[in-house]
Amino acid sequence: METETALDNIGPELDNYVGAKRALVDTMTRAFRSGVPAMAVWRSVATAFSRDQVKEYLAAIALMDSARKAVEEAGLAASVDVSATGIDAPREARLTISADPAETPDYPELPGKIRDALRDFHITLTKDFPRDEDNESDDLTDSLIDELLLDGEQVRLVKLKPRT
Repeated sequence: METETALDNIGPELDNYVGAKRALVDTMTRAFRSGVPAMAVWRSVATAFSRDQVKEYLAAIALMDSARKAVEEAGLAASVDVSATGIDAPREARLTISADPAETPDYPELPGKIRDALRDFHITLTKDFPRDEDNESDDLTDSLIDELLLDGEQVRLVKLKPRT
């Protein structure tokens, strides 16, 4: 009987914890978007999250914001969803085509238009797959990623590295 009473207390406490964590992450995001440097954000929350967690999360937020701006400027915002996975791993920015194929006459061309829009912002698309040990050249082609997008799959956004 005592065990059941003790377990009854866990639910509300868990709800409080999850809500407080979500509020803290939202506050971190707002601070970062308003211009507070990532390291200053991390120092503020160092007792709750590691430096790497905060750094990777805020990098995903910055990438998501850039990608959203890119698709908006290209007039694709109604056809594309850009999101971030959150503070918990894997902490990445992702893109999904949200347009209805039946209602979008140029649906097959969307991946190319998305890729063009992102390129101007130095962003590319990728998808992580388990590597095939028998095949050394497991490189993802643009056409494979385009297929995934057209099938409604999420793909990861990656910042392009400048040539040196």
